[in-house]
Amino acid sequence: MLDENNKFKYGVSCSFDDTSLSAPITFRGDAKYIAESLKKIGYDAMEIHLCSPAQFDWNYVEEACNEFDVKVCALATGREILENNLSLVTDDASIRRKAIDRLKEHADICSRFQSILIVGTMRWNIPDPNDKKLCELYKNRLLEALWELSDYCADSDVPIVVENILKSTSNWLNTMKEVMDFVNEVDRSNVGVHLDTYSMLMEDNDIAGSVAYCASKLDYVHFSDSGRYYPGGGNVNFKEHLNALLDNNYTGYITTECIPYPSEYDCAKRGYDYLQALNKVVQIERSNVLI
Repeated sequence: MLDENNKFKYGVSCSFDDTSLSAPITFRGDAKYIAESLKKIGYDAMEIHLCSPAQFDWNYVEEACNEFDVKVCALATGREILENNLSLVTDDASIRRKAIDRLKEHADICSRFQSILIVGTMRWNIPDPNDKKLCELYKNRLLEALWELSDYCADSDVPIVVENILKSTSNWLNTMKEVMDFVNEVDRSNVGVHLDTYSMLMEDNDIAGSVAYCASKLDYVHFSDSGRYYPGGGNVNFKEHLNALLDNNYTGYITTECIPYPSEYDCAKRGYDYLQALNKVVQIERSNVLI
């Protein structure tokens, strides 16, 4: 018998304004257009990539979500450093202050939509990752930022997740073990681990072991194939990922974070269909294992 209790929820990356087509954002545009498209395909939620959240009409976004019964699963915050230069660890204390305050604005939106707050690229780079004192300084700055954010988010029950990122984008906290060890140092119940398969393809060589290592704090998952294509469009072993998630009783969101190839809709549809089919295959294979 198939294990019907292990049903993932599915999200897709989106933005309400124009961004580079090379960014791993599948849908761009009006909130109702996005919500309607996701509902038609079968997705449960949108992951919103944004900066400067005050510029958007969140009443309209809420109306769109309610109309099409679509959730907001998470807010991705990396654009704050790419477009607004807001770093959580920079030597400029005034910028660090602005970065934390901006993330509090994101957290307010997360509270409204019962969403997850992603902290990834805003930790940026350590100028010399071989300098142990410098690494400790930057780590402590990030710890202090997350402690303040954790306190801010506690009353509104907003979860925070720290994402594993490729060395080519951020030169620290690249493997799942590194992220898990760091999250353990944060030591807050509302700060967890965010797994990204695209980064794992380059940084982790043991999928099952890496997922098991961080399972107790794993709160959010990104699926994207090599080249940031939709799942099934490259060479990531998603069957192994699904088995690892099921082995460790993960039942949260799987969000596809992909470039819009060959088009927004086709990218989202192909990724969703592939994961639905693969999940059925995995469940059938798992049901055949003698216990």
